Amino acid sequence: MTEKNLHEVVIPTDPLNVWYFVFHDNKIPFYIAPHWHRGIELSYTIRGNVDNFQISGKKYNPKSGKILIVNSQEIHSIRNRSGEHDLALSIIFPYSVVCMLYPQISEEIIAINDPTSFTDLQKQAYVKLQGLLTEFTNLYFVDSKLKNVRMQAIVDEVLFIILSNFMTKKPSQEQIGQRKIYVINRLQAITQYVNNNYKEKLSLAILARECNISKEYLSRFFKREMDLTIDNYINNVRAQHVHHELLTSKDSLTNIALNNGFSGLRTMNRAFENLYGITASNFRKNIKY
Repeated sequence: MTEKNLHEVVIPTDPLNVWYFVFHDNKIPFYIAPHWHRGIELSYTIRGNVDNFQISGKKYNPKSGKILIVNSQEIHSIRNRSGEHDLALSIIFPYSVVCMLYPQISEEIIAINDPTSFTDLQKQAYVKLQGLLTEFTNLYFVDSKLKNVRMQAIVDEVLFIILSNFMTKKPSQEQIGQRKIYVINRLQAITQYVNNNYKEKLSLAILARECNISKEYLSRFFKREMDLTIDNYINNVRAQHVHHELLTSKDSLTNIALNNGFSGLRTMNRAFENLYGITASNFRKNIKY
């Protein structure tokens, strides 16, 4: 994900004022490790489906036509099998942009992930959003001198429709509960540190020291809340970045391993295969630069 620091700054896709990415022709499993950011993320599945889109511990299996919103600072992850004909769109609205246009966002959240509770007006707005997001994706594949003008206009209209139809009051700390607040804050701190320092030496002991808790407690806490070990999470984050670098760089495999925090080629291949079902070495052989 193109961000300066994963949890802080969303860098817009020039010349628009949002970050966006179109996922298509995925021939191997796709994975984005649990992370968070202040920006508000919209995901739209146009063709195919996503096996597991997890937001704040809740699992979704979005199919064609499904819109999901990740509100500011929610921990989320994506895991999907290869789908050569799948097509999906992701847009992240920088929090600063939304807040400047709609200051009430600090006291509200977007509630769009459960269409079964929609009113008739919300159902109509949802259909309109589907049409706009499909048009935005179609524009991505065409060459037109007015392309970016129309794409920005669509982004603005999408935001307007969402803010007009799908806002609800943010739950209070009393409603959320102190235990859940503690879990959210602790997980945010851990995932933030790993995503910002995955190139450096990382271990359970280092993370425990950074979080000022014991290794034993951190190990049990993370496994219980995230359903994977700290070591697996670190390796998944590193493998995710290796995957991106393999697609964009012709650097040697050993250098790519070292650049992304692995001790060498063997450990990188093992982590990569555990996540994607193929070693990094074999994956590179199939890439056409």
